[in-house]
Amino acid sequence: MSSSSLQYRPAPVSDANTRHLGAIAPDADAIAEEANDRAFTATAQIAYLEAALSDWPKQSSPHVPAADAEEPETASAPVLAPRRTLKPLTLLKSVVAIAIAVALGWMPAQRLLATTSSEAVVNARIVTLRAPIEGEVTMAHAGTDIGSAFSLDQSVLAIDNPRADASPLSALAQQRGQLTTSIAALEAKKRLLTANLQELDTQQERFRLGRIEQIEQRTRESDADIAAAEAQYSVAADALKRAQWLKTTDAVSQAFLDKAQGEARVTQQAIRAQTERKKGILVELTAAKKGTFVGDSYNDTPQSAQRKMQISLELSDVEARLAGNRAELAATEAALAKETVRQSQLARADIHSTVNGRIWEMLTAPGEHVNIGQDLVKMIDCGSAIVTASVSETAYERLSIGQAATFTPRDGGPELKGNIVSLNGLTAVNSNTAIQASALSREPYHVTLKFPDLSKEFDCRVGRSGLVKFDTTTPAASANAS
Repeated sequence: MSSSSLQYRPAPVSDANTRHLGAIAPDADAIAEEANDRAFTATAQIAYLEAALSDWPKQSSPHVPAADAEEPETASAPVLAPRRTLKPLTLLKSVVAIAIAVALGWMPAQRLLATTSSEAVVNARIVTLRAPIEGEVTMAHAGTDIGSAFSLDQSVLAIDNPRADASPLSALAQQRGQLTTSIAALEAKKRLLTANLQELDTQQERFRLGRIEQIEQRTRESDADIAAAEAQYSVAADALKRAQWLKTTDAVSQAFLDKAQGEARVTQQAIRAQTERKKGILVELTAAKKGTFVGDSYNDTPQSAQRKMQISLELSDVEARLAGNRAELAATEAALAKETVRQSQLARADIHSTVNGRIWEMLTAPGEHVNIGQDLVKMIDCGSAIVTASVSETAYERLSIGQAATFTPRDGGPELKGNIVSLNGLTAVNSNTAIQASALSREPYHVTLKFPDLSKEFDCRVGRSGLVKFDTTTPAASANAS
């Protein structure tokens, strides 16, 4: 920088000032320097530094201004030219001021250059628990209210309905009692018939044995009759031989001989009759041994056997009815068990949490009567935590589904990594999330992001705000692959 550029000329002064300066001539230079220091403000310093920077390349070729060049004058105020030298403190202040201005302007500039969200909040799906029955509400845990945490399948509240219809259950219980009584009566009758049947079996066996013994006795009697007939035939045959011999000598008449011949034939036929009678008795004996009884004065089955058959038929009927009643009782027991479960469900319903999360809205209170299907509790599903963000149109045009992004909570939590899962654009889609996209109104374009680490925490802290930075340099396909 040339020495001429650092020179300055004081402004012209009036005659009065000249006379005043003449009076105090020895201190004129000091007073002028002090006035110039006061006029060299921060604005003048910045202007001076800018001029110095613009003249910096001209330092290697100094030039001397024309002698007759004159500085323009203004009538309103003196014109200050850069001083020939600067104080070190003044120069240091100027440098610090420039550094602060650059630092304060760099952060907004960096924000404008990066693709970020205007606003972003942690969001999650809302799960609504409804009443399966009507009745009065009781809380499973004292102090349950908005913000209470519940784990999966944990009991939240219960509904009691003392006026539940129990008539089907009573009818089934009555039917079971009747079947039980009928089965008990049939079982007692079966035991009695079984005892009678056993008694008749014994009686029939005794009759069979006695009948066989009787027939065997008749067989022996028939043998004796045959022996007697044979003896008579032997006598008659001897008499016939004598009569025939005597007839040859004419000692007896022909009539005597005919009588002897007749008696011999009668005794011979008596033997044959007794033999046939024995055959009949033997047939009866064989049948009796086989359990069939034949005779002139009774049927083939004795009365005990007939009674036994009647009792057997009656016992079969009892067993069939007993089996039917037992099957019906089993069906009734199954129906009664189902009805008992249904009745317990109608009389009391335990409402369990279907997610790991917290109560978002409490729509009922202990002692309140609710109807079937009425909303009871709305819970935040922390396992479905997402981030909903709004962005400008310029930023939105640079985004695509699957691109990587980071979420920095404003409360100082750790930075989370995730990716874009939905680009809703200008449409604020209504959903079952806790915070609707329409609530983010700083920018009209809406984006939904998924951060896996949010779902790992039981307390997803819905509504926590932060800043989302989008990595537009990473293609969407590679972001999904990672």
